[in-house]
Amino acid sequence: MFDPRLTPALALVLAAGGTALADTPRLDAQRMFPSGEIAFQKICARCHTGREDAVGPDLTANDYDADTIRHFARHGSGPMPTFTESMVDAASLDEIAAHLAATRKEAQE
Repeated sequence: MFDPRLTPALALVLAAGGTALADTPRLDAQRMFPSGEIAFQKICARCHTGREDAVGPDLTANDYDADTIRHFARHGSGPMPTFTESMVDAASLDEIAAHLAATRKEAQE
């Protein structure tokens, strides 16, 4: 039935019809943060919430669009470092922008 030279793990995968590998999410599809709000708090809030010691603009008060946020996150500017894809995945960056847009909208209401 199975070639005895196969490793036990590979034999198990083959016996399961290969579903063990098919059900495992790709590493590049996994999220670094569960939400944009949490990502913002862990990555951006220290410099971008209007605190007295903040070095960047208050992103919770300014109306920056998602493209602007993505641009500065990926390219940096002045004291702002560049955040690569390995530091902040694209989905989390999009959710940070969405979270900021929702936060500003709530503040205006």
